[in-house]
Amino acid sequence: MRAERPDASRRQDIWHDGRVHPSPGPATASPVHRRIVALCALVALLMCSPLLAGCLKRSTTVGDRFSGSIVAASSPDNPAGTPQIDVPDSMTDQVSVSEFSQDPKQNADSPKGNGTDADKNPAARLRLAGTKASFVDLTMGQLAQLGDMIADSFGDIGISVDLSATRRDGIVRFRGTADLTGLLPNRDYLELNLTFGGPISATNGEQLSDNSVTWSPTVGEGADFTADAEYSDPATAALPSWSVFFGLICLIAVGAVVLLAYRSRSTAPRPGKPTPPTGASAGTRTR
Repeated sequence: MRAERPDASRRQDIWHDGRVHPSPGPATASPVHRRIVALCALVALLMCSPLLAGCLKRSTTVGDRFSGSIVAASSPDNPAGTPQIDVPDSMTDQVSVSEFSQDPKQNADSPKGNGTDADKNPAARLRLAGTKASFVDLTMGQLAQLGDMIADSFGDIGISVDLSATRRDGIVRFRGTADLTGLLPNRDYLELNLTFGGPISATNGEQLSDNSVTWSPTVGEGADFTADAEYSDPATAALPSWSVFFGLICLIAVGAVVLLAYRSRSTAPRPGKPTPPTGASAGTRTR
């Protein structure tokens, strides 16, 4: 008798007890998709770069800033010469120096040159020559350098000036000490003008306006400078709208890149993992 050949439908029901080799799965991510993902990542970085640059620029420009001027002068017949203020290279864009001169005759002829003002400021009676340094937008660290500039301007007389500014919450405190014992009362003169970023609440100097104060210490002895100003910290002000805008754009761009990378990922089965059965053949075996 001739054996019957199993038909096609019966061949489909044969159960394989051996290892089932996985069939080829869906195609892996194409090179085109990979290029798209890389391009999107590059675009996201380029869009974020203005925000990063803005943050770096902002970090160097925000914070408490101070403006004002320094006058260091003495009698023109000073054997050691008149004071000369030297500005460090790092501060040349913020500090400008000019010659300073004072004629007591001009003070006497001016509306402010009366006897009362001369009593308050004996230096008004002196003939002076020296330098004036005007500064703008100095940081707290740069403000401390002014003390060294003042001390150095009088040469090797041996004076010292220490200036500092600190912030605690909403209060900015300016403190300074000076040893002016090497200067002569009838020959040398020093003046410091300082403008804060907000109203001054307390000072031992002469307040010129809501946020400006001046000191003309008596030379030949020690001196103290104190001033407190109350205003919010510029560094913690509300984030500019452009930063918020670029931040949202960066988040959207990064999200798009992640989504494209997820959708273009390879879905092929890992080696050794059988392909899930599909269709009518799922779960059937030969009896």
